[in-house]
Amino acid sequence: MRKLEKHEVMDAIRLSEYAFQYHVPEKDLEKRKAAYLKHEMWGDFDGDDLAAKLHLINFKTWIAGKQFAMGGIASVATYPEYRRGGRVAKLLRHALSKMKNKGQSISYLHPFDISFYRKFGFEVLSSWKKLKLKKEDFKPLPCVSGKVRRIPLEQVYETLNPVYETFANRFNGMLARTEDWWKERVYSEGFLFASYTNRSGEITGYAYYQIKDHSLEIEEFVCLDGEARRGLWNYFCQHDSMIDNGTLLTHEGDPFPFLLANPKVKTKVEAYFMARIVDVESFLTDYPFTLDQNESLFLHINDDHAEWNNGSFHIKSDGVDIYRGDKVNASCEHPPKRGLRCSINTLTAILTGYQKAEFLYEAGLLEGSEKDLELLKKIVPERETNFMDFF
Repeated sequence: MRKLEKHEVMDAIRLSEYAFQYHVPEKDLEKRKAAYLKHEMWGDFDGDDLAAKLHLINFKTWIAGKQFAMGGIASVATYPEYRRGGRVAKLLRHALSKMKNKGQSISYLHPFDISFYRKFGFEVLSSWKKLKLKKEDFKPLPCVSGKVRRIPLEQVYETLNPVYETFANRFNGMLARTEDWWKERVYSEGFLFASYTNRSGEITGYAYYQIKDHSLEIEEFVCLDGEARRGLWNYFCQHDSMIDNGTLLTHEGDPFPFLLANPKVKTKVEAYFMARIVDVESFLTDYPFTLDQNESLFLHINDDHAEWNNGSFHIKSDGVDIYRGDKVNASCEHPPKRGLRCSINTLTAILTGYQKAEFLYEAGLLEGSEKDLELLKKIVPERETNFMDFF
């Protein structure tokens, strides 16, 4: 196993093409090569032949009102003749070590199979919700006094990223976007950006959409307040002569469907990205727990694939104390009298906010006293998870 060299980028592209069943046209190859070379590509080899690979990408993500360094895992692929031989497992464990050394305390990936990545400590981070709309569903909401205008791509980052960041900070899990990310990964040919500006001249919302074959596809519907929501929705309603139907993609907890004249629309909810805490010590140290001065909580963590996370973590108002244990001690063969015990998966689900501690406690995935459970519920800030990007 080693890092791929620049001259081997075509080997990585060919493996991706084979595994994910697509073809990069000749005219797009240079652009794809440039994108791959921005990644840290690791491969497992059979002699000189690339057998399996994954890519590591450097990101920042919003969690509990703070930005955390995040390592993105992408393009995990193996040729069929090498599958089920432990190559991906080896690459994933190596990736965890590399991310820890780079100070990335959490990692995200898009799974081909959630159950597969759960075995390696990843847990669901977010779910999306897609509304399938009929023409008659596009009925205006009460009028607003602001204006909607379309934004040229060259102005998108300067104009819309401040709105996006304000919106992203309201959730756990959102990506901190760079200007290049907006242009190269958010934007797709044929799509448009439209912003909403209120009477005070503030941009308080935007949408990212396309109209094709008489169908309106809204991929991002970002509204900082109800006025922006109504303004952007009413803008889309004015397209009624151009469309026969549409879709609106949003986060699972978005209450917008309630505002429709007929909220009984076909809705699909699906688990999307996964996350994993890479370095428990670093993550807990940076996490903004809301502890009073005289409060403290022990968390006893078991991690089968990142041994540095095994142990007991004493969370206090002035920091985190760590008591390292081996795998047997960390998995609590002799349960400690104080604190809560869980896997790295469960810890990730709680601290990202995808699941509530009480539910996981009832499910038997979080163990300990009810008193400690109540304290954990108190000190973890409540925020919905959301993730709008792809890599």
